[in-house]
Amino acid sequence: MSVPRVKTLAEARRVWIVGGPGCGKSTLARALAERRGIPPVTLDALFWGPAWTPVPTEVFLAGVERELTADTWVVDGQFAASVEAFADRADCVVWTDPPLRVTWPRLLRRTVLRWIRREELWGGVRETFCTVVGPRSILWYAVQVRNSQRLANQRLFDELSDTGILLLHTRDSDVRSLLE
Repeated sequence: MSVPRVKTLAEARRVWIVGGPGCGKSTLARALAERRGIPPVTLDALFWGPAWTPVPTEVFLAGVERELTADTWVVDGQFAASVEAFADRADCVVWTDPPLRVTWPRLLRRTVLRWIRREELWGGVRETFCTVVGPRSILWYAVQVRNSQRLANQRLFDELSDTGILLLHTRDSDVRSLLE
């Protein structure tokens, strides 16, 4: 697919945001989508079914495909199958990559607040004691996958480096700085 060259995030019409848990993907996606007058595409909403059960891969990828039919979109998510299948459709890929000392406390605060408030997430999913502190905790998952996700994102940027897609890698703790 031929991707028109853009020079800035402001020019980009199709933006894919990757990064680990708590890195600011959703924050940036909401801000960008709001500026464009479109809803952000949150891969978590397409990936997770009831009781934090992943939907079948083909269902997930079909949902992503459906969302990418629009002329303008902002996607946030780090699921390998979708990134491998669709990231090359973006005209800009943003890798949010603040240090763990920034992301982990942010993730802890967000997760605990969601649990206390019984906040509904995607498809009726809510945080439970086990998703906060148990073996399925996003907090422990974030630490366990940090290095592998960073390596995967570096590979993605290497693969896309000659495609004309604008690649932005930020280690800034406030991803909204990209909007300035």
